Formats: sequence, C-alpha cells, structure tokens
Amino acid sequence: MTNVTSEIASELGFGIVPNLFTEADVNPEVQLALWSAFRHTVLRGELPRTIKEMMGVIVSKEADSSYAAEVHLHALTLQGVEAPILEALERGEAPTGVPRKTLALLRFAYGAARHPYDPEQIKLLEGVGLSEAEQREAVAVVALFRMINTWTDLLAIPLDAL
Repeated sequence: MTNVTSEIASELGFGIVPNLFTEADVNPEVQLALWSAFRHTVLRGELPRTIKEMMGVIVSKEADSSYAAEVHLHALTLQGVEAPILEALERGEAPTGVPRKTLALLRFAYGAARHPYDPEQIKLLEGVGLSEAEQREAVAVVALFRMINTWTDLLAIPLDAL
C-alpha cells in the first residue's frame, strides 16, 4: 500500500480505498490530485462532511452517475444519517425536515448541477446567511462531484463492494 492509499484508508474512516482512487494508482500524480481534491473539499472546511456528501449524492443523481451517488449514500448511512433523509437523496430530492441552511445547500447542489453556468444559483446561499467562505466551499463541492462523475463514468469504474 502506498502512502497515498494508506492516507485514504485511514482518513476516510471506513478502512477501505474506494475504486475511485484505486483506478488512479497507475498514475500516482493523478491519484494524489484526486485524493487531495477530495480530502480538502469533503473532509475539511467549514461545512459538515455529511452535508457535502449529501450535496454530492444530489449532483451525482442529477448527472445520472451512479458511482458517487451509491458510495456516498452508503457513507452517509455509516455516519448515522436518518433513513428519511437517505430515501429522499436516493430519489434525487432535497429532503425535508433538515435545517434551513442545510436545505439551501442541498437545493443549491440540485440547481447548480442542472444549471452549472448560472451565477444566480449562489443567491440560494446568500439568502440564508452562509458566509462567503461557505458559499465558495459549496461551489467547490459541486465542482468536485462533477469531476468525480466524469472520472467514474468515462472509466466505467465499478461500484465498491459496500
């Protein structure tokens, strides 16, 4: 196991290295770039990891890209996210009954996935009082999952054994 794959296994918290990253091990620089982007966007920052993974599920569902949607639904299950929320995400919907800021972030993910070049999407985040840093982080999450969807779809990366 390389240093990068060891980092991935320990920092993700699930003890595995997802196929998303193992498929990149033929080019260590690409693997490191994918891991760094994921680590700094999803595992770090001001927004909670669970919200960022929910956003990723929505972006992936909207793109009809099953890999990230399934992997992150599973990760959310392991992190204790409640069944009604997971069921809404499975349907590609923003769940009800979540805090106002969370709902705005999930609606933003949906809108930005459908209309990625529409700067009006950011107004959803401004309207609920998210800081500029949180807004930029939300944009980074959408961009990251669009990249992950492209990576996993073009390479037909198989779903991990969950």
